[in-house]
Amino acid sequence: MPDLMSHLIIGLILAELFNVKKKSIVILGALTPDLLSKMNLVYLYLKIPALVSFVSFHTPFMSLLLSILITQLFNYDKTKIVLYFNLGSMSHYLSDLSIRHFTEVGTRLFFPFTNKNYTLNLVWPNHSIYILIGSLIVYFIIILIKYKKLSKSTTRNL
Repeated sequence: MPDLMSHLIIGLILAELFNVKKKSIVILGALTPDLLSKMNLVYLYLKIPALVSFVSFHTPFMSLLLSILITQLFNYDKTKIVLYFNLGSMSHYLSDLSIRHFTEVGTRLFFPFTNKNYTLNLVWPNHSIYILIGSLIVYFIIILIKYKKLSKSTTRNL
């Protein structure tokens, strides 16, 4: 899977492309699947029996449910929170689809209807630095284009 920084930058790219004002909600959606699914590591670290499995939290269905639950934490339009959070989580799952695996591991896109894993087998996990570098370049190009458009519009108004 791409690292958390790649997920963060890809979420920022989508937030910029869709002109999202609350970018933090998109970023939260992009990072949450990995953060929640790694909660099983707490059980291993504390050497306690696993009471609940968090692996199913790394699915689009659970991200949708979570986005509906967290709307109460924000003082913002609830529909936009659900949309922005899921925009981030969908960017997460799409970037996870690109990873190549040795075994039959992948992304469970249609959980709870099926446990089948999907993958596009494009990038090896140890090459995820290239995803980070590429996404950083794309993000800075988008920011540069938006800055140039903004500066042109302000000079015309003067």
